[in-house]
Amino acid sequence: MSIFGGGGSSYSISNYSVAKFVSSGTTSFAARATQIAQPKDDDSEKNSTKVDVTSMPDNAVDARAKLTERYGDLDTTSAKYKDDIEAFRKEIFDDLKFDRATLFQIASNDNGYFSKEEIKAAELVMEEQLENALNKSDPDAEPTADNYLSLLEYLEKESSEEEKATFEWAVNKASAQANYKRLSNGKESDLFSDDPVVSLLTKAHEDLFDAQKTNLDAKLESMSAYDSAQYQWERNNNTYDAYTSPDAWWK
Repeated sequence: MSIFGGGGSSYSISNYSVAKFVSSGTTSFAARATQIAQPKDDDSEKNSTKVDVTSMPDNAVDARAKLTERYGDLDTTSAKYKDDIEAFRKEIFDDLKFDRATLFQIASNDNGYFSKEEIKAAELVMEEQLENALNKSDPDAEPTADNYLSLLEYLEKESSEEEKATFEWAVNKASAQANYKRLSNGKESDLFSDDPVVSLLTKAHEDLFDAQKTNLDAKLESMSAYDSAQYQWERNNNTYDAYTSPDAWWK
């Protein structure tokens, strides 16, 4: 499962040198948000670019500051790890111990403020968090109803409001709900969401279970309830961008 891919912006730390932010309890977000990032190439004077972060959450600005400081301390850039994301995580990313809300800001990259390596590392950590949330005593065993209950609790309590507003979070929540119902003989939990989009997606996952009994190649996106959920989500958010959901990684 891929969690919250980057926003497609051309801004990348591998191409830009970001001014070091001073992040302390006495430094305001507004002051830090006025810092400037400029291209490192020969046309830097001609193509000088200000990154407008005035609308960015404070934790995203702090994450940018910590990553930039880390690169400075090690005299490196994220681009040097473009072919070895595991080394990037080990030497740069994981030591910073970002919480899930911050990881979401990096992975979603709404302002084009993070590099491809940073986005990928954040996605991988978020995936691992969901895997760990299943709380399986045996990593190779199939998840049980209780495992999905643990995942539901994690999704509800640890996800930020920004993450919960995404279509993919609804897909993940619905998949956990449908799997819990499947393994608990139709029971539901207080952790279930009553959001119409999640309810439709839960139905789509249940329809997928039935479809795969005769067609193992059946996909979630081909279920009519999925289309209805996507349409409802787009109406709620006034957006009609295409969204393609990955298959649930926990199956």
